[in-house]
Amino acid sequence: MPRKRVAFVDTARGFGILAIILSHVISGHPVANWLFTFHVPLFFFLSGFVFRAEKPFGEFLKGKCRTLLMPYGTLALPMILSEGYLTTARGQSIWPRVWELTGQVLLQRRMWTLWFLACLFLLEIGCYFLVRRFQKPQALALIGAILGILGVFYVGRGLPALPWNLDLCFPALPFFLGGYLLRGQGETLARAAKSRRGVLLFLGLGAVNLAAGAPGILGKVPVLDLFGGQFGIAPLSYLAAFAGIGAVLIASCWICWKPITYIGQNSLIYFAWHQNPIMTAISVWFPRLGIPVSDFSSSAAMWAEKGLEVAVILLILSACNWILTRPGLRWLLGKKETIRDEGKRSP
Repeated sequence: MPRKRVAFVDTARGFGILAIILSHVISGHPVANWLFTFHVPLFFFLSGFVFRAEKPFGEFLKGKCRTLLMPYGTLALPMILSEGYLTTARGQSIWPRVWELTGQVLLQRRMWTLWFLACLFLLEIGCYFLVRRFQKPQALALIGAILGILGVFYVGRGLPALPWNLDLCFPALPFFLGGYLLRGQGETLARAAKSRRGVLLFLGLGAVNLAAGAPGILGKVPVLDLFGGQFGIAPLSYLAAFAGIGAVLIASCWICWKPITYIGQNSLIYFAWHQNPIMTAISVWFPRLGIPVSDFSSSAAMWAEKGLEVAVILLILSACNWILTRPGLRWLLGKKETIRDEGKRSP
């Protein structure tokens, strides 16, 4: 019997997607730096929150191949072709570049937004054995902290990136296990968020996030960026991340806006394609349409253009998602056909 979806998890994913898209659209702005303090850690946390390891390993692995590897291939193909097409604008042949990119995608060392799916695949396989071997929460928390520290040291020192971003699994592990250790506490969290102390808790977590993340937000140290191997002042960065995650979860219990939840339920396409090919295309076509993408005359003009950019990204990706979630195509994103879908396809 399939598990019931936790509503605030989908909403939190939706907020996370909006945070990631906006942070890339306004890259370098203090608001983008603030969003970096928690947005990618939030996705690792939520993945841990819904993670289960009860099935036999063969069945577990088959499921992860369907839900992570199948979408990886589906999402990679348009990214490879769009990047290859750009080479034709420089007078180069498309196919050598396509084959080169294909090899890079198969090896996967910090390759586009797809890095997250590859890292999560290995992380969930590793955590399958970890949580079955160590069932006490204290042991898991200690192991997660130790491996996380080792990961921060390895990645932060700029040591060689490992295939399929195996090295990033370690600094991401504390967030994943943090979510896993809170599994089954969804109703408790929702009640706490909606109680009188929920607002105080939200404000407190928000204050901790801003205070601990201030060095990165203000540009004094690098912001937390797993992809870029940047951790700023690592203890403060992790504190800011967990506080930000908590604040987002509380807000997600308050706000249940269907468009946000929809984005969260279909986060794969929004996460993977918002930069390449969509932002890449916008950087080419907006100037051709007379819409500036840099050197703005005022702050208001900058926010107006960036708001338009975010809206265009969401509209295009919503259309792409609508197509790929039609009956008969859902498997491309690792989704199972529903009974209703099967009925639509029946003669």
